[in-house]
Amino acid sequence: MFNIHQIPLDGDPSNRRQSFEKVNIDILCCRYWWLGEWQSQKMSFPYWRLYWNKTEGAYVVYKKKIALTPDSLVIIPPHTSFSTGIDDGEPEKGEPYALKGGWIENTTMEESAVRRGEILHLFIHFRLGFPFDSLEAGVYELPLSSELRGLVNRLVERTMEGSLMYNQSESIDIYKLIISTVGELPGNIWKTQSVDPRILRGIDMMEQNIHKTRIESRDLASQAGMANNSYARLFREQTGYSPGKYLQRMRVEQACSMLHHSGMTIKEIASLCGFSDRYYFTRIFTRIMKISPAAYRKNSLQ
Repeated sequence: MFNIHQIPLDGDPSNRRQSFEKVNIDILCCRYWWLGEWQSQKMSFPYWRLYWNKTEGAYVVYKKKIALTPDSLVIIPPHTSFSTGIDDGEPEKGEPYALKGGWIENTTMEESAVRRGEILHLFIHFRLGFPFDSLEAGVYELPLSSELRGLVNRLVERTMEGSLMYNQSESIDIYKLIISTVGELPGNIWKTQSVDPRILRGIDMMEQNIHKTRIESRDLASQAGMANNSYARLFREQTGYSPGKYLQRMRVEQACSMLHHSGMTIKEIASLCGFSDRYYFTRIFTRIMKISPAAYRKNSLQ
């Protein structure tokens, strides 16, 4: 018979402190569209993309052409430069980017899209937070298991209802699809180092205050109980950037998401992302993304 009193204190598993990397799943959108045109050339985005197509004919290109089919999921990590297209699609002359599509609101619209030869396209954009958003670029095709197919079908049905609110069960379905898919990626693409909790707290502090025009390095160091120079050195070792440069990139990445997933003006987005004015925002955004905010918004594809 098991006797808890026979277990020495230092052998009690409950007394052994464990550490886990925190996954902050931030779902940016989950939509089901018809696509008549879907042409892009080597666009890169600072968030994950998960694709499933109910009909064949569309593809992504990263080193090789990968067809989007009903029997597979395609997942694309942040900062992966890839192209898209539709077989036999003919974009307007001189236009490297072309998007023609819209929300499928019911089965009648779905059936009409199929008759017109258009693509049925489910896409989810999301972030996982540091360090899970920092990994090797790539485009990964994964077979669709029966369990994941059930999740996908439920999400398609839900998006066609047109509501913008997802309840707990429906949100869990999206989380489950994301985690199940990300969990199948090759282990060698992930960073293997453990992230210092002091750096994670600093990044969280940046995220919570990203709307402020100034976030002082000394405040980040203070929350870590470190001298400013020591903290800056550790931050660079862990992330590859100084705290200031990391914050700048974080602001730009937040702006990318808002440019793509909101109807706010560029001026409003600049302010909410902590830039003092639109012109400074445009200069920093263009330097980091190699494209202006206005062009990024115009050329953002699903």
